[in-house]
Amino acid sequence: MRLLITGINGLIGSLLRNALQQTHTVYGMDREGEFSEQILSADISDYAQVAQAVRQFKPLDSIIHLAGNPKVDASWESVLKANIIGTRNIFEAAREFQVPQVVYASSNHVTGAYHGFEPSLYKYTEPGPPMISPEDPIRPDSDYGLSKAFGEAVARYYFDRWGVRAICLRIGAVLEDDDPTKQSQNRRIWLSHRDLVQLVEKSLSADVTFGIYYGTSNNKDAFWDISNARADLGFEPVDDGSAR
Repeated sequence: MRLLITGINGLIGSLLRNALQQTHTVYGMDREGEFSEQILSADISDYAQVAQAVRQFKPLDSIIHLAGNPKVDASWESVLKANIIGTRNIFEAAREFQVPQVVYASSNHVTGAYHGFEPSLYKYTEPGPPMISPEDPIRPDSDYGLSKAFGEAVARYYFDRWGVRAICLRIGAVLEDDDPTKQSQNRRIWLSHRDLVQLVEKSLSADVTFGIYYGTSNNKDAFWDISNARADLGFEPVDDGSAR
């Protein structure tokens, strides 16, 4: 496949680039980091820059959209520009340049309020948190979570209106050192590097037109339901944060 990864120089982008370039042709865009003929400097909130990159790399089989402000405490102004306008720009470019699929990095913060708000945000270590599935109503915990919910709505709209296939992944805790043991909460929400790569690879090849999926490893006492990712995508996580 010919793939474009936005936010390619970030943690998840780097992990995916290193893995996917073994079997696919990988291009990228980012605001900072190292650039080359295959990785362009671009601000996704500027549609002209997005369109230029997609036009340069077309034809593309999929855009893996990771770029944006990833901080749960990000300001409204920041998420409006990077996560809302930027995400809409990516889907619009996919429509304009006939990219058939977008794999969108959503977030568990779309439903974070099931676990509370700051300063008690995510009481992951407490017993009995509710099991949450993609079928449950959204309950954003922040402007960041709200922006990611908007992205899922954009994905739904662009499939229904324009036929751009979309897979939205509510990604768990991807850690730079891939070690969930340093904070107890990470054992239940961890997504290991190899499970991350598997999840995205399965998303790229799945016969799915639109779907929303939680992405975690096979963690004991997990409270995000990944059963539809197993059924629809064939995702079978191999790691368990609780066993580390």
